[in-house]
Parts: sequence; structure tokens; C-alpha cells
Amino acid sequence: MKKKLLSLFLALTLALSLAAPAWAATPEEAQDSAQLLYNLGLFQGSGTNEDGSPRFALERAPTRAEAVTILVRLLGAEEAAQAQTWTTPFTDVPDWAQSYVGYAYAKGYTTGVEPTRFGSSTPVSTAQFLTLLLRALGYEDGKDFTWSTPWTLTDQLGITDGDYTAQTATFLRADAAVVSANALYAPKKGEDKTLLQDLLDSGAISGSTVVIWDYAPLLFDEDFASFLFYPVDGSPASFTSFKLDKVTVNGLSCQTLQVTTPEEVSAYLASIGYDAGGFGYVEITYDEDKAQAAATEHYTDENGKTYPLLAFSFTYTATQADGSQVKGSFTDNYYLDE
Repeated sequence: MKKKLLSLFLALTLALSLAAPAWAATPEEAQDSAQLLYNLGLFQGSGTNEDGSPRFALERAPTRAEAVTILVRLLGAEEAAQAQTWTTPFTDVPDWAQSYVGYAYAKGYTTGVEPTRFGSSTPVSTAQFLTLLLRALGYEDGKDFTWSTPWTLTDQLGITDGDYTAQTATFLRADAAVVSANALYAPKKGEDKTLLQDLLDSGAISGSTVVIWDYAPLLFDEDFASFLFYPVDGSPASFTSFKLDKVTVNGLSCQTLQVTTPEEVSAYLASIGYDAGGFGYVEITYDEDKAQAAATEHYTDENGKTYPLLAFSFTYTATQADGSQVKGSFTDNYYLDE
């Protein structure tokens, strides 16, 4: 499933995940979610990749201290947390986490595992992380949900989708990224607005810099595919150009014909009979037989027929009106049923 991409004109990079760890979220969903949060200033990486994009260590299980830090950043409260000294009864909180744990404890989002021990270095469980999220949204355990089975409520709110149960063995940073991104669109208790709207209203993130965009395949034919990149309705901003620096299909190089500005996209699509607009368009020529032979994943339909998946990978540079550039990459999978 392809979701809308929410970005800022900061360093947007939907970097490909080459491995497939056993998390509830798919690698693509996890990477996209982490990047979305990163560009909103609500999530941090653990370093950088060779191309300068953030590395998120999504395959690693976060500790309880790290989980609280993720939560505080998601709430846009990092500055508030670091602005003062907090007092807690816990003796095992490292210096770097004192402000985050102190803030979350003062707000009632978290408690310790013992009266004087927070369990900072203990991996956070699924139930613990989802409970943190729900408390931060104003929901009360023991009243609105049961802390040992918070997924019952998070499923109802759309934060999770039946992915987590008491049998979920490990909760990874990949999972934290996906459920945190989903929480942006969840309603706060007793309010009509979502967490994202609350962050926009409070100025924790700036709506004027947000580009909400999507992409869609326009045509698939033998050895050919075309894609349109466009801002969705209601996006506060757009890109003035969108250039693909590299396109591959299942790791194989392709030839491309690109149109890279909104004006050129509208004119070109009109010339070939499409009434559409966007900030980027590409026609891709590739060897379909070789790409299918190189497939590492397959899709099986309801009739039991199996198709090789074509993983289209894009690396791009997008430009804002002020000249700021966004570099990134993403992937999407398709299969040909003919």
C-alpha cells in the first residue's frame, strides 16, 4: 500500500531499506514514516548514510529511555523538556535522557518499573510504547483502555491496524516510527483535532513549509512505465522542480525522459492527452524480462497465481521557491498481470 508522503523542504530522503527484519511494519512503511517524522523535526536519526541522508537504525529495539525521548519529540516538546530541570525518583536515568524522562514523568505519560528505577536500559515493550502514545493523546489507562492491551484502543484510533498483540515478541524503532506517524492523524481525547493539527496550531511545526505530495503511475506498457509526482489538494506548499537523479527497476538501470517543472509538466501532459498537473513527470524505458528475472519478491493473487514484483526505485532532487533543495529516495512495488 502506498501512502501520501509528507515532507518539509529540509533533507527529505525516503531511503531504501535493503533488508527485511521481522517487524510488524514493512521496511518501506517504516522508512517512510521515520523520514516523515524526521522532516517535521519529530524524530532523529542515529547517523548518516553515504548520500548524507539520515540513518534511523530501524532494526534496533529502543530502550525505555529512548522510547520516552521518541515520544517527547513526537509531541514537539523537546525544547520545553530541555528548558528546565526536572525531578524524578529514578536513579537509573542517564544524563542525556534526564530532561525527556523528567518531562514525561511530570506530564503523567510514564512511570517507573520500580519506585526508584525507571528501567532506562530495558527494551520498551509494545504495550509500554502504545500506552505512552495514548496517555500523550489524553487517554487514561484504567478508564479508556487497559495498559496491558492498549492495541485495542490504538486499533480503533487508527494508530495500529491489528498488527500488535500480547504475542508480539519485539518492538523495534521501525514499529515506533510507524505508530508515531500514524498517531499524527489520531484524534486527541475530547477534541476534534488531531495531534498533527495541534502541532501546527501550536507552532511546533510550521504549516507553511509542509509539502504534502504523492505519486502515481500513469501508464505501464511493455518495457515502459510513466509516473507523475504532484502536490495533493490542500498542500500548503509545492516544489518548483522535481528531478530524478537515478531510477532502477529491481536494481537494473533504466533510461528516462523527464519533465521537471510544474509548467513543463502541465504542457507536456496536455500534449499527450492528459489533463493533469504536477511538479515532475518521468517516462521510464527498461528491459521488462530482465527486471522480472531479477525480482527477489513475488506477489500471489487470490487464485494462487504468482507474479514477480517490479521494485521501482527513485532518487531525486526537489527544489523549493527559495532555492532550497531536497534530496531523497523511495521505492514502490508493482506487478504486471499480463
